[in-house]
Amino acid sequence: MQKKNILLFLVLIFGFCFFASSVFALEIKIEDYPNIPGINKPTDGNLPTFIAYFFGFGAYIAIIIAAISFAIGAVQFSISAINPSAKKEGKDRMIGSTIGLFLCLTAVIILKTINPAIIDINITPLEATDGIYYAKGDALKSAPSSESNTKNIETGYETLLYKCSSGPVLLIWKFPKTNFQGNDENYSGVKVIRKKCGESESLAGIGSFKWSFETSGIYYCMGKCTNNMCDGYMSESNSSSGVLPNSFKNNLSSIRIVNDLKSDFHYGVIFHNTDDPTSTSNCSRILYSSNVETEFECFNDIEVSSSSTVYFWNHKDFLKSGQGVDFYSEPFGWAKGARAGEYSASAQIINNFWEKNPGSFTLNYSGIERPDGYKNLYKTFQQRMGSINIKGNYMVILWSGAQCQVFFKNINNLKSTEITAPGNVFIDKINVIPVK
Repeated sequence: MQKKNILLFLVLIFGFCFFASSVFALEIKIEDYPNIPGINKPTDGNLPTFIAYFFGFGAYIAIIIAAISFAIGAVQFSISAINPSAKKEGKDRMIGSTIGLFLCLTAVIILKTINPAIIDINITPLEATDGIYYAKGDALKSAPSSESNTKNIETGYETLLYKCSSGPVLLIWKFPKTNFQGNDENYSGVKVIRKKCGESESLAGIGSFKWSFETSGIYYCMGKCTNNMCDGYMSESNSSSGVLPNSFKNNLSSIRIVNDLKSDFHYGVIFHNTDDPTSTSNCSRILYSSNVETEFECFNDIEVSSSSTVYFWNHKDFLKSGQGVDFYSEPFGWAKGARAGEYSASAQIINNFWEKNPGSFTLNYSGIERPDGYKNLYKTFQQRMGSINIKGNYMVILWSGAQCQVFFKNINNLKSTEITAPGNVFIDKINVIPVK
């Protein structure tokens, strides 16, 4: 008896596997599924309805198997006169079938009575976490940080949703053409949109897009900067010095500065018309937010734009930047034996921004052995520029008209420096800015 049951079990398993593989191989469509009384057909893409359908289908199969097993037992019992040993086997089969069917139905009834939801299969989808999504009504799909062709987006999901309760501002670049291109080499037609948490932006009618979070730094603009935002194409945040990106090199119209007030990071920048920001060249004005409470500020009409010197302005704790800057009439003026006249700008004098004409730097010769003729000839630093000792974190800018050269370290010999080399024009302005 036990061997027969094992054989029957194996046959059923084989049959189920064969049936299942046949179903997947045939790729039966949902409309071809048989109608089962009391059970709804599954819905395409809805897993709970599939589970409920096959659960009910299994219940019907169980009833049919129990009925067949009971019938076989009844036949065995009825022919017991011919085969006496079949009487007990048939009786056991009928009892087993009845008990199995009873237990199956009882389990369903008990579960239904305790909590109908137990057998009412309903899978609740997990709520999407904070992030950037394609949205189609309430349906969300994770969105990449860029898409070179918006035709790749599934139909109906052409909306970008910034799902969060709190977080940084989202910047979205919308390009009129594929592969992040504008209508021309100046990226006309490109728009950059700022979005806060919970806001969305339509992607309809554009060719490509990208997004990133807004961070503090310098943003380059092809067009004007108004209302703290660039009109048209804009770069991502920049916080380091060097050559400008090709699209903005010698093609920069304006910039926007985003300061990090919470961390006390205030940005400033000077632009140069040479690829080497450490050499002498025509320079832009010094661009920074003089109002230290300003988070965003626009600057238009940038004069030159090949490279940049970006700095972190120490407007608040300027006394911690260092001990100031000393100016000498001789190279290595701070060294013993240099016998140099000195003008000292202390940290208190520099404060958080300092600008002076070197003609006003009266040299101090106290304790210095020099002929009176030397002292009378070189009364100011502008008349005798020997060296500069930068005692801390300061940016020193030497100006000659529209030309400038920027320094962050000691200038040991101004005669060998490009802007003050013999034969060059004299320096008419010096800036000293405490930096971080």
